[in-house]
Amino acid sequence: MKTSIYLPDEMAELVRERGISLSEVTQNALRGMMPASAFVSVPAIGEVRGVPGVEPMLQVILKAVTAGLPDGASAMFLVHGLLQADGGRTIDLGMAEPFFEQLSYGPSETRKPQLQPRWRISAAGVERIEQVRAGGNFMLQVGVRYGLMGGTAAPGWEEPHRPVRVPFPDQPTQVIIKAHDWVRDVLEPWQQAVAVSLVIPLPQSGATDDHRAVIARLADARRELDSGNWKASIAASREAVELLRTMRPAPVTARAQSRDLHEREAVMLDRLKDLAQAMFDYDSAASHADAQLRHIAWNRGNAMLAMGTAASLAQAILACPAARQVSVP
Repeated sequence: MKTSIYLPDEMAELVRERGISLSEVTQNALRGMMPASAFVSVPAIGEVRGVPGVEPMLQVILKAVTAGLPDGASAMFLVHGLLQADGGRTIDLGMAEPFFEQLSYGPSETRKPQLQPRWRISAAGVERIEQVRAGGNFMLQVGVRYGLMGGTAAPGWEEPHRPVRVPFPDQPTQVIIKAHDWVRDVLEPWQQAVAVSLVIPLPQSGATDDHRAVIARLADARRELDSGNWKASIAASREAVELLRTMRPAPVTARAQSRDLHEREAVMLDRLKDLAQAMFDYDSAASHADAQLRHIAWNRGNAMLAMGTAASLAQAILACPAARQVSVP
């Protein structure tokens, strides 16, 4: 004998969106987890954005789902935030500014509102956040509570005398914010930084082991930087620069007016050899154990200088055919 168990329409739609199989076992489990009719759920964290203002604001988009509430039901939301850096250090954002949201425009309508809590961040707060982040990633954790107004009389709304709740069946947990996304989506709108993606392609033809080694060493420098290993990152950048400084353009026409485009690029890039040598000398201090170098306390700014300059040199040299033609020992 087969027994069929059916979900309310709005619950079935939510389950289908999540790709969950509506087997009898699954339905039984879901009926034990979800309210019979009225509910307020916040299943996911969406975007994290910086908002410019008199004081910078951090805005988080929370994806909510509501159903079964009477027309006009609204809620005041309280959202607590916590940022955790890669190294484990945390920043307690405290409670976001309280905000209201109308949750229903009809007694049986399922809605998917976007909740937008905002935290005001002072200039000192921005500086503190960046000190804790140390150039790495952040994990954002949020906790949501809400006070329901005008919906506690909905059929199936348990304990109507207790209007302050947490979202059910889903409460948002956490989201990882990559370092580049944080710079682009938060710091740039705050006018605190600029995110620039620098693409360093291998030559389409004539790529050598040295070219590949440059790319590999720069990738190592980036990984060490993301992990907070400043000295190791600088040492990896030095290995890339060591190869780049040996790459010289082929001879060019002596008369400047007669040079073609590639020759003009080659002359320009040849002038970078002094910069490449200077960066090699700078980076070398992180690769040697000489007594006069041991006291140096490398920081993120040093590592960014080394990696950024090496990456810029690599992009310029490897992108220019005339600048790759000759390598000298």
